[in-house]
Amino acid sequence: MRQNIEDLINCFIINTLKATHLLYSNSLYGHLMVVIYSSIDSMGLLDAPANQTSASGQSFKDWVNKYMLTYPGLEFNEVDFWAARCSVLHTFTAQSDLSSAGKARQIQYCSGPKDSPMALAFFTATRQIDSGAHVPAHIEDTYLAFLDGLEKFASDLLENCKRSQSHESRLRNVLQQFAL
Repeated sequence: MRQNIEDLINCFIINTLKATHLLYSNSLYGHLMVVIYSSIDSMGLLDAPANQTSASGQSFKDWVNKYMLTYPGLEFNEVDFWAARCSVLHTFTAQSDLSSAGKARQIQYCSGPKDSPMALAFFTATRQIDSGAHVPAHIEDTYLAFLDGLEKFASDLLENCKRSQSHESRLRNVLQQFAL
């Protein structure tokens, strides 16, 4: 039986929420970021022009611009976040080819109350490392920005699929579910 698109989208969103909550609530921040980055890869493809068949750096950055960077207080940009994605997924570090080439800043995350003296000192010190080659990020704000983007994206994706058979077809391919 063919699942309707709304059910497919809702299942993906719910599973993403469950996975990220599990990781966040257990302070597994590196693994949380892996799930966030890989989810954005998929969502970037789902939000891309109808003729695009695979995820790309551009579709990732476009999704981040459209759905995450509207969240207040984030200091990184889409290129910094793409570089962070590459570094974490490939080496589980903060250094990427883009940051090594001076084309992106390394994102340095911290957690906890962002107005604490330790966090404020962390933010100040991070901005000064290597003449601005690093940018501080609060893990909770990044996570909340992702969740906010996920909510906005779900309704946009449903509308895209209702308007475009190509979007619906790609959605069914990317979000297909397999019974075990």
